[in-house]
Amino acid sequence: MNLGALRSRHGLLAKGLGALFLLMALGTWAVASPVGASPDEDYHLVSIWCGQGLRDGVCEAADIPQARTIPHALLESPCYNFHPETSAQCQAAKYAVDVQEMVPTERGNFVGDYPPVFYAAMSVFVGDDISLSVIVIRLVNALVFVLVLGAVYVASVPGLRRALLLGTAVTAVPLGMFLVPSANPSSWAILAVPSLLVAVLGYVTTDERRRRWLLGGLAALAVLLGAGARGDAAMYCAVAVGAALILTFRPDLRFVHRAAYPVVLAVVSVAAFLSAGQSSAAGGAEAPPLTVGRIMELMTTVPELWVGGLGYWELGWLDTVMPPLVWVLCWGMYAAVVYAAIGYAGLQRGLAISAVALALWLVPAYIQYLSGAPVGAYVQPRYILPLVTLLAVTALVRLDGQAFRVSPAQRWILVAALSVANATALHTNIRRYVTGSDVGGPDLDERIEWWWGGPVSPLSLWFLGAVAFAVGLALVSAELARDALARGTADEAPAEEASTQRPQPAGPAAHEADEDATVEPARTARG
Repeated sequence: MNLGALRSRHGLLAKGLGALFLLMALGTWAVASPVGASPDEDYHLVSIWCGQGLRDGVCEAADIPQARTIPHALLESPCYNFHPETSAQCQAAKYAVDVQEMVPTERGNFVGDYPPVFYAAMSVFVGDDISLSVIVIRLVNALVFVLVLGAVYVASVPGLRRALLLGTAVTAVPLGMFLVPSANPSSWAILAVPSLLVAVLGYVTTDERRRRWLLGGLAALAVLLGAGARGDAAMYCAVAVGAALILTFRPDLRFVHRAAYPVVLAVVSVAAFLSAGQSSAAGGAEAPPLTVGRIMELMTTVPELWVGGLGYWELGWLDTVMPPLVWVLCWGMYAAVVYAAIGYAGLQRGLAISAVALALWLVPAYIQYLSGAPVGAYVQPRYILPLVTLLAVTALVRLDGQAFRVSPAQRWILVAALSVANATALHTNIRRYVTGSDVGGPDLDERIEWWWGGPVSPLSLWFLGAVAFAVGLALVSAELARDALARGTADEAPAEEASTQRPQPAGPAAHEADEDATVEPARTARG
């Protein structure tokens, strides 16, 4: 076995282990909060329990069509919400007394406000024990996230998979780590949008038929996940397809042929958005007059939502305040990565980045205008987090020349900053539910008021989650500090070898590719 093959095998093993550690980190977040902790989880749990229709003891008919009869404990699960000083201990009495009691409710997805796919899929895991069912649902969503993201990553070339890896990493903490392993449909939205962009880019640009079919299938799966979870995610899927087509546009028949399938996916996404109740939810009240002052207010306050998903806003029912260290580190890494990635962008990449950035700015501003409410009262950071990730991935994409890379020092700064932010956010989240925020100190095992029980204590869980995230990110990020061709088949090729194998671009991409080839190596050599 030659040195290159050995290095490649070692790299694959490290990435596989890294994925397992990151799955473990998501798993710790899955059990770091009680039933009902994610935003509107009582609504989503009721919708999941009724996701496969009427079932005895699970979801039964009520006196009116827009209501169902469900276990009372589902509605009572967030008994601690909006009171951060209150632990989740209040669930003990509610679950012990009410778990078998069935009550009617209209609070659920009974009139098509949300797409039905997420709820129907999660309903498979509903059992007699509500707590166990919710934990299983959270862990399944964590597994879906890692498997789908991993499949798109493996099927892609370095210029695309590095964008997916780094763009997802810098937008994961803390909101992504909280929502992905949850019973909230935003879990699938966060996964679907960046995965779709990379899958479509790979589908349009690859010449290998089997790989193209695989990426096409993964793109369809991403649309199913996004459009099947949230109406706004369906629209974001259309934005992702649009960005991919801008990046790959060529004035020839080959592009037209390759673009036909992504266009179909975009049309399906738009149709799914229009068919969801969410598409008209903001227009229920009469929109206020559109004045210059209102436009300025919206455009200058919407950016708060971008930072909100990176720790500036609270987790849970907006009652778990993150320490400022979290958002400073996360936003700092995000801004640094996007700023570096935009450098030396050609016309097409510049247009694609601008289109996503405009969507990130204008979509929430328009919805807030329709609602007549101030920013944050209707649109929340979790709704636009997929677009925040999409912007980073779009900026990081490389279709020709060298794949995006960072220096070894930059890589370790990134790993350290995100690991510290994750550890801090996880500790804060556990503390809020175990004792309430009125108790402080580093020891989570002291004065416990609520916990799942079992051999793993709150402090042990925190330590496991903090270490798993740091180790996982360190392992999967190793490739980011190596030179590789954007359209190469291996990341482990040394820089001098990669330079001798650089393909010569032709056609409309020649100018941008030459620009990347002559300028970016100098930038990456400086770190």
